[in-house]
Amino acid sequence: MKPYLLQYWAYNENDETTTVLRSKEVLVSDETIVAMTGVKKHQYLKFLINDGQDFIISADCVHSLTSKIPD
Repeated sequence: MKPYLLQYWAYNENDETTTVLRSKEVLVSDETIVAMTGVKKHQYLKFLINDGQDFIISADCVHSLTSKIPD
């Protein structure tokens, strides 16, 4: 598992007819990287957040995934 910054589209709490770009620090498995970059399109992707909680999101909502370099 490696640390990344996930940017994704989410519903706007102030206007349910629009979306906003949000960021979240996540841990990503090699399987998820393969799912994102492979030939086969996956409908959902799984990340780990906080104390190991699953964060499952539609692949269509993912904007970008940037690797984090440890300090």
